[in-house]
Amino acid sequence: MSCIFILAALGFANGCSSSPKIGDQPRIHEVPASMAKVGDVLITTKDGQVVLTAPFRSGQPNGLYDGGVKIETTTAETTHHEVNAICSMPGLEGWPDYDNIYGKTISNPSEAGKEGGDTEWQLLLKFNGQQISKGQIQTPFWAERLAQNLCRKGDFDDANIEVNSASVRPKQKQFNTD
Repeated sequence: MSCIFILAALGFANGCSSSPKIGDQPRIHEVPASMAKVGDVLITTKDGQVVLTAPFRSGQPNGLYDGGVKIETTTAETTHHEVNAICSMPGLEGWPDYDNIYGKTISNPSEAGKEGGDTEWQLLLKFNGQQISKGQIQTPFWAERLAQNLCRKGDFDDANIEVNSASVRPKQKQFNTD
């Protein structure tokens, strides 16, 4: 009988929630954007994760456009964004010396790509390590890592992915933020 009371007390102490917070979860596998499907986690950070909600369109020059992502934070907040990225190559004549990621907040994933031109934030990631943030609002905390995934840089470099990926894609755990 005392076991039931202890279990009940533990349930109340944890807020009776069966939905653990992101910070309570083990590290989630990040899926390279080049292999991602809607619902896959593109990146994780100490503050949350970015999940693909609408596929990116490829375009010129070397860009990924009108992708939809959902940001799930450690505080169980969720926001949706339309994101665009233009990826460059260091040392190539006529190419900029930076990668460019920019976007805006949207109400739901179906709005990704509906209206062009408006952007709320922009981050230029220069190849010398300098970061230039532009736009009406501060660049989101996850933008730099997402740009690395979209542009196949850093941990997401194709050489790193080939070495680290298995032939079978692992099943993704999703966070319940309801």
